[in-house]
Amino acid sequence: MADQIEIDDLVGREEWHTAHQQGRPFVVYKFAATLDGRIAAEDGTSQWITSAASRAEVHLLRAGCHATVVGSGTQQADDPNLAVRGNDDPRLDLSMVAVERQPLRVIVDTHARTPADAKVLNNAAPTLIAVAEDADTAHLAGRAEIVRLPRAERGLDVRALLSALYEREVRAIFLEGGPTLAGSFVKQGLVDRVITYIAPAMLGAGKAGLGDAGIRSMDGILRLKVVRVDTSGPDIRVITTPER
Repeated sequence: MADQIEIDDLVGREEWHTAHQQGRPFVVYKFAATLDGRIAAEDGTSQWITSAASRAEVHLLRAGCHATVVGSGTQQADDPNLAVRGNDDPRLDLSMVAVERQPLRVIVDTHARTPADAKVLNNAAPTLIAVAEDADTAHLAGRAEIVRLPRAERGLDVRALLSALYEREVRAIFLEGGPTLAGSFVKQGLVDRVITYIAPAMLGAGKAGLGDAGIRSMDGILRLKVVRVDTSGPDIRVITTPER
């Protein structure tokens, strides 16, 4: 049984105003990893690193924010649904996340590679796909809202993404994956809260939890302040905020 924590406390709702003062949504970044920091094995498999209790909390994190954001790599690898579901957790009142109130599902997909039959395009929740200004989106017509954004050195301009979401009244996003997209957010100083689920397991090889964040030496290391540490089933849940 996971240590009890309310949704508002999990997503740091009392701190959201710090991002709103900058005219952008508050960003909650979550990843699940082994003790040695791997989020997937060398062969690419990742199901399941953490426990059922930790995986269930993903729905709390989605429900607690206004949008769930993933990169095209995560969409291609996992074909996730991203809607809030499940009624086995007493902290999750599904009346707050009926279809018309489901968090917005956002795919950051520079080249519009999301297939027309992707699960994220079903009718379980609204979907927005962020693409480059020159991307061909003909196959997505009528299936999701499309927003065109400027390119960055790698992928899309994540500041422009946050501005577009803020204009749509999104006040907090749940950044669910993957490491490349998360690296872009960290590089721009756009992560406000990090929630890490650590499984008591080791892989020794495989994908790291965070992609290139532009940190090249210890002088640039991003230090985090520990907000709280709890158990989540057999896992450890660590909530931190960047020291800026």
